[in-house]
Amino acid sequence: MFAYSMAAADLNLKHNLIQGLFTGCMTSWPHTHGVEEHEALEISAKNYANLFENPVSGASFDPESGGAVSCFLPPLSPPPFLHYCQRYLFATPYTKDAIEDRVVHFFAKRRVDHDILDCNRKVVLEPFVEDKSTKVPHGSERNWHTLAVCATVRAINFAKSKAGCPIKTD
Repeated sequence: MFAYSMAAADLNLKHNLIQGLFTGCMTSWPHTHGVEEHEALEISAKNYANLFENPVSGASFDPESGGAVSCFLPPLSPPPFLHYCQRYLFATPYTKDAIEDRVVHFFAKRRVDHDILDCNRKVVLEPFVEDKSTKVPHGSERNWHTLAVCATVRAINFAKSKAGCPIKTD
């Protein structure tokens, strides 16, 4: 980003400010105060976390799911761009209370194998599990992080399935 900023300044590139197109490392989403959007955010996050509390084979990815869009209940839709550099995490059981006996699920780009999109790798990407005590986000940030894990994991798996790669979901 720094290199782009310097090049854009050097070339005097003009930019337009567009709201709501991208969500990145330091902002949660949705950018609204609408009650329906926040309720959908909370329910969507609980639904995804519930897949880990009550495991089902292939819960993180169904080839017919549509990728990231399958994480969001109406009236929400995923942001058009999701910043891949962020480390997104959530804990199960998915409660507002702090509990000791929990499992932390997360997505971090540096943990993803470089050959994840190779069709010879038939394994589906699942969220990683933290092996140490980690502070997890609270409030609406918690819901956003949960859906960001869902969206990134499902988007990668969806891209792989659309490329015609066989996917193993068990």
